[in-house]
Amino acid sequence: MRVAVAGLGWWGKQIVSSLSKSEKFSVVAAVDPMPTDEARQFAQQHGMELAVDLAEVLGRGDIEGVILATPHRLHEQQALSALEAGKHVFCEKPLAMTAAGAQRIVDASARQGKVLGVGHERRFEPAIAEVMRMVRAGELGQLLHMEANVSHDLFRKLDPSNWRLDRKHAPAGMMTAVGIHVTDIFVALAGAASSVRARTESLVLAEPVRDFTTATIAFDSGVQATISFLSVTPFHGRIAVFGDKGWVEIVSEGNVDQGLPTHLTYCRGTGVPRTTRTFDAIDAVLANFETWADAVAGRVKYPFIAAELVENIRLFEAIVQSSENSGETVVLR
Repeated sequence: MRVAVAGLGWWGKQIVSSLSKSEKFSVVAAVDPMPTDEARQFAQQHGMELAVDLAEVLGRGDIEGVILATPHRLHEQQALSALEAGKHVFCEKPLAMTAAGAQRIVDASARQGKVLGVGHERRFEPAIAEVMRMVRAGELGQLLHMEANVSHDLFRKLDPSNWRLDRKHAPAGMMTAVGIHVTDIFVALAGAASSVRARTESLVLAEPVRDFTTATIAFDSGVQATISFLSVTPFHGRIAVFGDKGWVEIVSEGNVDQGLPTHLTYCRGTGVPRTTRTFDAIDAVLANFETWADAVAGRVKYPFIAAELVENIRLFEAIVQSSENSGETVVLR
């Protein structure tokens, strides 16, 4: 599949490097409106043409798909432009900044008959996939509650001018970088959210950057959830899911790009010995991209439901609204 990557920042380079290991992709072009010498050298090393405007690649008939690794507020318009140009689109998270924007993207994808990929690679991690399988197989009984704390201190190394610290592109602290992966999983398991209360604070980093985000979520299904994400503490990754017949917890040793294992603990009853499993890391980013490529080729169905993508952004939008209004309860429906 011949593709172009828009955005040659840290993550755009990670994507190109990951795709270079796959026989399913040929990255023929990259787009960067203000390329640095480092970006030019990177493009040359990977045999990519370098364009400064997305329109330059959208008009090319030899490019089948466009991968968006650009600042978040650009995603909606860029995805719509690529779809209208007849390209398959893989958009990094968040898909859009509003539920209405996400709906416009999934509608355009359906209208154009194109496959929409989304950068929620956590679903492809073996431990996450096992938790989702267990819940859907009923091994935990009736789903009751979910909780997560996924945090890291990578943002402390960023220049204050970096767009990832800009509340226009990254509101509610770590939600766009980390939290939206967790809510994607929770929406996939529990369905649409009905209400949320969220708070953000700055205790270490200079305003307006937020140190942490916390939220409590209620779902239409009756399931409850609590989440917290910190941007000033060493890596911590924990997700737990509770049912009336058992619970399961996964603890990751490192971020998705670090290649470290994840440990799963399963409890199926009081007094019953718990079972533990360790899952070695895989390149979940590449697994997601290759599944998208297979879906474009008609070999598989891409495993993200359009309604789930929209509902995740609806929840994200509500978390931002609540956090910006002193933790007020936001009712989604």
